[in-house]
Amino acid sequence: MLWAGTGRGKRRVRAAVSRLDAYLFELLAGVALLATVNVVVLPHDLGFLSIHPNPALFLVAIVASRHGFRGGMMSAVVTAGLAVTIWAVGAQDLSLSTLRTPGNYVLPLSLLALGFVLGALREETRREEGGLRARVGELEGELADQAVRFLAASEAKHELERRVADESASLSNLYAAASAMETLDVERLYPAVAMTARRFLQADGCQLYLLDGELLRLRAAEGAAPPRAELRPDEGLAGFAVRRGRPVSVRDYVLVSSFEELRGAEMLMAAPLLGQAGGLLGCLTVTRLPFLRLTPASLDRLRLVADWAARAIENARAHQRTRARTIEDEIVGAYTYGYYQRRLEQERVRAERYGRPLAVLVFRIHDLELVRPGPRTELGRVLSLVFSRTLRDVDLICRYATDDSFAVILPETTAEAAEAVSERLVREIQGFHFAPYADEARELEFSVRVLPVRHGGRPDEARTADEA
Repeated sequence: MLWAGTGRGKRRVRAAVSRLDAYLFELLAGVALLATVNVVVLPHDLGFLSIHPNPALFLVAIVASRHGFRGGMMSAVVTAGLAVTIWAVGAQDLSLSTLRTPGNYVLPLSLLALGFVLGALREETRREEGGLRARVGELEGELADQAVRFLAASEAKHELERRVADESASLSNLYAAASAMETLDVERLYPAVAMTARRFLQADGCQLYLLDGELLRLRAAEGAAPPRAELRPDEGLAGFAVRRGRPVSVRDYVLVSSFEELRGAEMLMAAPLLGQAGGLLGCLTVTRLPFLRLTPASLDRLRLVADWAARAIENARAHQRTRARTIEDEIVGAYTYGYYQRRLEQERVRAERYGRPLAVLVFRIHDLELVRPGPRTELGRVLSLVFSRTLRDVDLICRYATDDSFAVILPETTAEAAEAVSERLVREIQGFHFAPYADEARELEFSVRVLPVRHGGRPDEARTADEA
């Protein structure tokens, strides 16, 4: 502060000296000019004492008008002193009466009065100009401040408009999600869940996994291909979300110290699908997401989609179970052949879409006509029970083309795995030692055939049950 004050004082001193030099230079130049003109033009009238108005008045007026009170008084004193000196030198009688004559002092007093008045007016004008400059400076500062505020308000307006646009897009996505999840058809619902998650989060890759036995199996995917078709519900980020019972991100699961580590993560977010009773239905995962959208707000949106999906899936499954009662063969507890045809087509489309395997087992009872009607009904029920115990929950037991045949749809099953299922089923049935024929010593004769669903094809249903 001391150095700053000293610097400002030095600047003021230099400015004052500069102004002093300016009016002194003008004053000396003016006096020199008047003296030169006087000697050249009127050498007999030194000081232009006989000329009215005296040229010295103009010099004083010019200096006072330009440089203010100090310059005006200095020029007035100098010119008045010169005028008095020239008069005194040229006067022949300097008696007391002559010195007392007022007329002799008109010019000096006029010079002093003119320098005083014009200098004072110039100083007042300077003060007014200084005040005006200060006011202009204040106005410029206020204008700059208003400009900054305007820019800030404009930026806030643009940000608000962007947020409104984002919210409008979110509302559109919400409406699309509600419309997509209105279906009670699980085969249409699963892709709708993945699509809704991708649109609502503006992600590049979303997947829906549903619990199947002890594994979470892929049911639908949107965007980038998923890294795995099966997940364990107790491992990885999905397992972490299941244990927490809420959506989590990779940042909650591991310490991410660089952008490359984040890009290399197999999964970025996961949310468990929980039923109304708290049971695990599946998991909704996000594998590709713009870096700037990996935020708590995105986790909240994922939670919302997961809750919707869980309710929609529970409702669809309840509807499916209710509808299944009308498409089951009530005698043997298996789906009808018409339902088998429709469901097989749906499973085929899903398998082709996600490149997943699909197989069908055809089970045929030999010589069913030799089984009496009473034991025949009981045989069907027992076989259905054996099928249910041997097969998975996702496997569908259906009636086939003829009364002596059953078909079992095996999702996510290769031909080799289906052969193993066939062998296990044969061992299980043979262990019961069924004897349904009239000849009680004759045990049940049957055959099991595996029909793999090829990519782009369907089981060769041209083969009859007899051929099987």
